[in-house]
Amino acid sequence: MSVQEKINQILWNRRIVTFPEDIECPLDIDYVIIKDITLDDRNFYLIDKQIEENKARREGVPTEGELIEAARTVGYWGKIEEEIEEKADEHIAFLEAEYDLKKKFKSRQNIIKTQIEDAKAKRDWVKKKKQEFKINSCEYLAHEIASFKLLRKIVYHPNGELLFDTEEKFINYKQNYFFWLYYILNQAFEDIIWDVSTIREIARSVEWRLIWVLSRENLASLFNRPIGDLTLNQKFLIYWSRVYDSAFESHEPPDNETIQDDDLFDQWLANKDSDKKSNNLTKNITGDQVEVGQVLDGEYIENCTCGAKQKNKKMYLGEKIPHDSSCLYGTWKRYTFEERELKARSIYGKNSKGVREIINREQETVLKKGLVQEQDLRDKQSRQKLGMKTKTIPVKRK
Repeated sequence: MSVQEKINQILWNRRIVTFPEDIECPLDIDYVIIKDITLDDRNFYLIDKQIEENKARREGVPTEGELIEAARTVGYWGKIEEEIEEKADEHIAFLEAEYDLKKKFKSRQNIIKTQIEDAKAKRDWVKKKKQEFKINSCEYLAHEIASFKLLRKIVYHPNGELLFDTEEKFINYKQNYFFWLYYILNQAFEDIIWDVSTIREIARSVEWRLIWVLSRENLASLFNRPIGDLTLNQKFLIYWSRVYDSAFESHEPPDNETIQDDDLFDQWLANKDSDKKSNNLTKNITGDQVEVGQVLDGEYIENCTCGAKQKNKKMYLGEKIPHDSSCLYGTWKRYTFEERELKARSIYGKNSKGVREIINREQETVLKKGLVQEQDLRDKQSRQKLGMKTKTIPVKRK
């Protein structure tokens, strides 16, 4: 798809939705057109939902909280499910970082892959289990009624007419094409967020900047809608357009190669304020390509077990109470081998995918060659991506 075609899509106030092959659809409908949900739509949905929820409560429909408590009482929902629900996503992210780290060890990768699949299966099992009793709550019933009411105002037939223009037609679709209707509902409420690289490609393109420069002071006219109706993609496009403004209008703008390369441009932004000097590495504005590191020898213990730290907060020098001999506050704790390994894996996982790829390449080089001088380990482009100085001083070893 060309840049101009992407611009046409992001400026449009609606989008086309097609359907998976495993969903039965009406024979005369290959796709539907969904109008972007406006601020008015969202607020009317909220008031409709509140009215229906209050009505359901008066009629004795239980709340989601009441259903969860009932499930706990009969042993259908408990600590195991809650722990999986709370920690599954974080655990999966950790395992995926571990998988990247073990590229040289296929057998270990296979084990981790199985662990990832098992963790995802448990997460999906818990979601499905909770959904079984959530759908009987007054909150869900109200959401369904308000959502379908909204759906009738924003979904269009390919011929341009409202798809659910009558109550009878809507009920017929609901009775005969239930999963198709729910697929449309989910698509209507889902914010389809484009990849940031696509948004940035548009923001720096000549085609977009001709439009942007002429209309950036009047965003309502740019997208032909109030600010409150902007989609997430449009907001991201505005953000990145202003970021590229700072480059194009800079006293010393970057060259075209840097502007067209996301990694190089991020580094240019990170180095733009030359007055800021720090010995600590920090992430740039996108957090994409700056290496994250930490000392792994040990740490100073900050936890006071004798109460002296709290008592000394308002006391002057010479009046402070010494810590008890059994209290380890302020002492240095050296990590064990196992603790260093665990922390190293955790820190590695905080690096972006691009940084992890650089680290993995360096590890492979060291495994193959053994001792490698630092200036030979990272090339100029890798250094630039990681926020390091590109100029190196060779160290000659005897």
